[in-house]
Amino acid sequence: MEVTMVLTELGKKYHDDIRKLLREALAEAGLPDQEVKETMIRNDEEALPTKCLGSPTIRIDGFDVEYMEREPDERSAGVRYFNTMAGWKPIPEKGMLVRALQRAKERDQGR
Repeated sequence: MEVTMVLTELGKKYHDDIRKLLREALAEAGLPDQEVKETMIRNDEEALPTKCLGSPTIRIDGFDVEYMEREPDERSAGVRYFNTMAGWKPIPEKGMLVRALQRAKERDQGR
């Protein structure tokens, strides 16, 4: 399994919180030792090749944790907002991350 995260300069104040949340989600999904490849970008030009949807963009095996196969085409080096039960937030809910990780884990195990 490959877990990647793209962060941006504009989302800097959320970086520690998202790293902590992702580590918690990995542990909850039974993947506490999973490596996370992290990339930092500075502008919209760098967002294109990294397929950054805004900070944070978290992908599991190449799929965005929120959109999966139905990912939009736009790219941005701005702060990303997730539609959560508490409204639009700059950090996803842990459950979204755990579910995406569990689906990938099941795919890897051939279920």
